[in-house]
Amino acid sequence: MKTSTHLVLITVLLLITTTAHAQNLIAVQNSNTPSFYTSLDSAIVHAANGDTIYIPGGNFALNTNISKRLHIIGVGYHPDSTLVTNPTNIMNSLFLITGASGGSLMGVKLNGDLQFGTTSENGNITNYTLARCYVGCVYSLSNLSTKNLFYENVLTSSGNGRYMSVNMSSAESNYFYNNIITGGYGGMDAFTVYGIGNGSIFKNNIFINNASRGDLVSANYSVFENNIFSSSGLFHPNYPVSNNIFNNNLIATSNGYYFGSNWNNTGINNIFEQPETSIFVNKTSNSFDYTQDYHLQPTCPGKNAGKDGTDVGIYGGLYPWKAGSIPSNPHIQTMKIAPQTDANGNLNVNIKVKAQDN
Repeated sequence: MKTSTHLVLITVLLLITTTAHAQNLIAVQNSNTPSFYTSLDSAIVHAANGDTIYIPGGNFALNTNISKRLHIIGVGYHPDSTLVTNPTNIMNSLFLITGASGGSLMGVKLNGDLQFGTTSENGNITNYTLARCYVGCVYSLSNLSTKNLFYENVLTSSGNGRYMSVNMSSAESNYFYNNIITGGYGGMDAFTVYGIGNGSIFKNNIFINNASRGDLVSANYSVFENNIFSSSGLFHPNYPVSNNIFNNNLIATSNGYYFGSNWNNTGINNIFEQPETSIFVNKTSNSFDYTQDYHLQPTCPGKNAGKDGTDVGIYGGLYPWKAGSIPSNPHIQTMKIAPQTDANGNLNVNIKVKAQDN
């Protein structure tokens, strides 16, 4: 086992034993020395550039903008994988401002948006990673938010009343892999993706929209490969989606008008007009649901139809969807803590922890 994993295990055990009968503590790992805080705001304020912050299960308020390169890791958000710890819930939006480039957020349910900047001047964030999180909306106020990576997330339009799941404005060269991207909470003209800049890449995502049209709006000069567009409307007729490359996508509707000379989108090996009932093992709702199974049916034409020879959708490609969306830090599978100390003042703790490969 790697030394870094040992340090994380020690931190996890300290968190468990220290908080068995107290408020959950947040750990900040700086080199080999962890420190503990009772609020997320305090942990962020006291953390140094490059530190890792471990948030246990529970509900945490956040009122501090992040202006440092911090790696924030929760215990996960999926109900099945957080039965022992409870999910890590950040109860409001998270704002990244100048200085946050190179940081990351993993294993958290964010009951609001992940927003790049509070103004167009302080949101020039690059090389940030959002992974295995449940987020209301990814939103950028800066056209210089570039080279950020988003993988294995549930991106919804439920944060702060927004009607889209991704709004990167004119921010260029951002990368979305193996996400479930939902939309349509604002009615017919609600969107999943509203505005992305040139050079962005979307691979192996699933797009789900409650609305009748508008999966993609104002998306130009970008690449879409190995995705599943499962809603009834890939494009909105009033908002051009032009000069993109669409390869090896599975698309529920024909949308042939938007390929070729009209909006200058090109592509090959796309599969059109696939009824939703022929795609997924179990999908009965046009919004994300923990109980649904987004694996492909054995007879689905998207099997092994990705450009790399793997399935289209979230279980193929570079970042195959991890069961339970478990973050990369050691995962607590079972935990038994005695209700009180014994005659010698010892607290009996029985914990089963599994290290994660990714």
